[in-house]
Amino acid sequence: MDTILSVRNLVKNFDDGGKRTINVLNDISFDVDKGNFIAIMGPSGSGKSTLLYNISGMDRPTKGKIILEGKNIDNLSEVEMADIRLRKFGYVFQQPHLINSLSVKENIIMAASVLNKKVDKNIENRANELMRLTGIIELADRDTASLSGGQAQRVSICRSFMNNPRLVFADEPTGALNSKASGEIMNLFVDINRKGSTIMLVTHDPLVAAKANQVWFLLDGIIYKKEVLGPWDKMQASLINRKDIINKIMSEIEI
Repeated sequence: MDTILSVRNLVKNFDDGGKRTINVLNDISFDVDKGNFIAIMGPSGSGKSTLLYNISGMDRPTKGKIILEGKNIDNLSEVEMADIRLRKFGYVFQQPHLINSLSVKENIIMAASVLNKKVDKNIENRANELMRLTGIIELADRDTASLSGGQAQRVSICRSFMNNPRLVFADEPTGALNSKASGEIMNLFVDINRKGSTIMLVTHDPLVAAKANQVWFLLDGIIYKKEVLGPWDKMQASLINRKDIINKIMSEIEI
């Protein structure tokens, strides 16, 4: 497989009010293959979200290199980094952060309209395609304030894929959802991944992680273990087996 993202010797430190330096990420290196689906797990404070934010350009590492499709991006200016985020990355967070003054469709096409400086037929068609894929096409003109949690997260997913991102970062995207909505959202991620999108997702839920191709476990700022599960066959029996594998590793590191 081709490599889409390479991370080399990544370090992230925080200054604790000038009293001491807190090491959150400790010399982490890895490669991400195009089309992979990676779930990141670990105890609270292990650096999961910090890792995601640093490799996605939302924050800057203390040291290390982040190489996207062969280009070092960790030393880009803020303007250049904002352009990379807009053109090549997609983001899904635990809270969708929708704009209530805009309709569902307007929220979805917002990033594409910024990139293209206008809303043309191609953008309209892309938004409609994503809304059909996520089962919210009938909500296109609805006020986002009236949406359920699962519906709002679907809008967020559509928005994140509008510009055909090379890599999608998701930080606890099911954390605020009930089990039914969580399962539906993760099935969407599986389907989107199988259409060719590369996904890196932080989660605390082994049932969520069980639908990824790989699960990476962080402990004390390092990657403690990588468990390769392979693509999920969408069968409940195999999902339970995959979850059991994850739970066993979680018990090892006392998550």
